[in-house]
Parts: sequence; C-alpha cells; structure tokens
Amino acid sequence: MNTLRRLYRGETNIDFIGHRKRWYIASAIIVLVCLASLIFRGFNFGIEFAGGSQFQVPAQPGVSLQDVRAAVENQGVTVVSAQTAGSGSAQKYVIRTPEFKDSGKQAAVKDAVAKADHVSADKVDTSEVSSSWGSAVTDKALLALVVFLVVVGAYIWIRFEQKMAIAGLAALAHDLLLTAGIYSVVGFEVTPGTVVGLLTILGFSLYDSVVVFDKVDENARGLLGSSRYTYAEVANQAVNQTLMRSINTSLIGLLPVAGLLFVGAGMLGVGTLKDLALVLFVGMLTGAYSSLFLATPWLVDLKLLDKRYKLHTQRVLARRAAGKSAEGGTEAKAGRAGSANAGESGADAETRVDPVAASTAPRVGAKPAGARAAGAKPAGGKQGQSRKRSGGGGKRR
Repeated sequence: MNTLRRLYRGETNIDFIGHRKRWYIASAIIVLVCLASLIFRGFNFGIEFAGGSQFQVPAQPGVSLQDVRAAVENQGVTVVSAQTAGSGSAQKYVIRTPEFKDSGKQAAVKDAVAKADHVSADKVDTSEVSSSWGSAVTDKALLALVVFLVVVGAYIWIRFEQKMAIAGLAALAHDLLLTAGIYSVVGFEVTPGTVVGLLTILGFSLYDSVVVFDKVDENARGLLGSSRYTYAEVANQAVNQTLMRSINTSLIGLLPVAGLLFVGAGMLGVGTLKDLALVLFVGMLTGAYSSLFLATPWLVDLKLLDKRYKLHTQRVLARRAAGKSAEGGTEAKAGRAGSANAGESGADAETRVDPVAASTAPRVGAKPAGARAAGAKPAGGKQGQSRKRSGGGGKRR
C-alpha cells in the first residue's frame, strides 16, 4: 500500500534515465526481429489490398467452417482466409479467395459452397474487390501519415523545442514499426480497419510523450543557472512524477479496446471489430512503453550533445565530488581529534593518582623512615645551642 501511495503521489524514484542503455538494447532486439519479419515474411494482406473474391454463407447446424472451406479447395481454388462472423442465428462463414479471371469458375465455387452448406445458391453472397482499391487506400493512408507527422512535429517544435520534437517523432516511428512488425510476425490480416487503427494510435503515442515532455520542461527551467541537479536527473524526476498518469491513461485506454477485442471479436465474432481493436491494443501498449522508456531517454541524449548541458552536467558532478571530499576530510579530522582526545584522557587516567594512596605511598629515591631517624640529629640540639648562646649573653650582661 505504501508503494501504491507513493506511486499515486508521484514520489517514486525509479531510475529510467540511468538504465536507458538497457531499454535501448531491448528495443533494438525487438526492432531487428520486426524488421527481419517485414523483409522476409511481409504482411498478410486482406482481400481489400490483395484483391480477390469473398463468399459469405449463413452457418447451418451440422456444417462447420472447415466443411465449407474444403468444398472451395476441392474446386482447385486457394483459400486466402476463412473465418466466422456474427453469433447465434446471425452467424456466417466468410471465405476469401484470390480474384477470379473466369466468371464461370466463380459460379462453380459459389455452387460448391451452397451445396456444402445445404442451402440454395441465392443464399451465398459474393463480392469482388480489385487490388487497385487497396492501393488507393494505402496511398491515402501514407499521405495522412506524412501530414500528421509534419503538423505534430511542428507543434512540438514550436511549443517546446527542437530536440523534444525529434525524440517524440522517433518514439512514434518506433511504435509504428513495432506494431507493423508484430502484425507480420503473428500473421494478422491487414485490412482497412487495421489502417484506421494504425492512424488512431499515432495520437495516443504522442500524447503520453508530450505529457512527460511538459513536466520535463517545467522542471528544467533555470537549470543552467544552478548546480544542484543535472538535466538527466530532472528528466528522470519528470518521468516519475507523471508515471501514475501514464499508467492510468494506458489502462483506461486499453480496457475498452480489450473489450472490443475479446468480447466483440472473440465472443461475438465481429471481424471488423477485431481488425480495429487488435491494432489499437498492440499500438497502445507499445506507445505506453516508448513514452516511458525511450522518448525521454532519447531527449536526454540529444540534450547532452549540447555543450552547455554537457558542461553543466560536468560542473554539477564535479561540485558533488568536491563536496564529498570535503565532507570526508572533515570526518577524518574529527576522527583524529577524537583519537587525540581519547589518548589524552587515557594519559590523564594513567597519571591521575588517588590522593590517599599518594600520601601513604613512598616516593621514589626517598630514604626509609627508620634510616632518617637513625642518621638525623636531634631536633633539640640546635635549640639547646641557641639557648646556651642566649644564656651566655645574659650572663655577660
């Protein structure tokens, strides 16, 4: 509970910036895997992009999706994808095949699907999509992506600074690459819904980064005029202060998306919801990761390329080292003084003698009392002589 309380108040002290090399290595490995998959495996494009035909038939009791698919394949036609859409009485089987150049072949496949499903041919809905339609959608999506990046990059540049714009856009490119790579690795089908969801996650990814950048900008005001903290330290403090906000934003955003993905697509079987929710779910996870572990560390590295911030960091660290040395010297002097005082106290203790014992103890080199008594002249001798002299004087008078 104490940890959660500190997390909620922004009082955590996790070293995101100090361990940034670890995040760089982990992200580099994931990016390399995604790039390899994109190069050697590519995407599983849907019928809207690859072009082809689609057969949709109501699901009948006792007839499985595999039965309908097998009927199509028995006609010598490759099945691109086969899936179930809807639920209950509205459940349907959707079979997608490459584009037919012969209309007669399409009719034969339609009859085979109807026969396998035990329905009449007019119950089978067919549709054809040209690959040129998918190309047009792709071109417009790329144009929208470029415009978005230019506008958002200019806004961050003007609102904050150039280095924040570069770091934010780099994190965004990382999110797009990871999302696309995951689609390629897992083999998810790329549809127009996927493109829409991919464009949607751009704003979410940048939102988290901009929130952290705003706190960094607030903490770094007047930083170069002081020697208390480095830029990396105030940036790390900003990440910790906004950590709970980032977690809350990600959770609140992921919960409805997870509902669309697992309930809408998994339980209800709505294919369009799956295409949209899947890319949102993956993109929001990567966006939350990059805003905490990549965007701000990249910003710190870009800042340290500036000589002013590099010299400022060296000055702060040198001042701390000097302070520690001075503190260590003071402690050493205090220790030596304490040792000297302790020695003096010990000497005093050794030389201090009990007055009673001193009065009774013999002095070094002193003669015994009996020897003095034997060798000493009587005290009355001198007094008697003086009396005689005084008496003699009296007689003379």
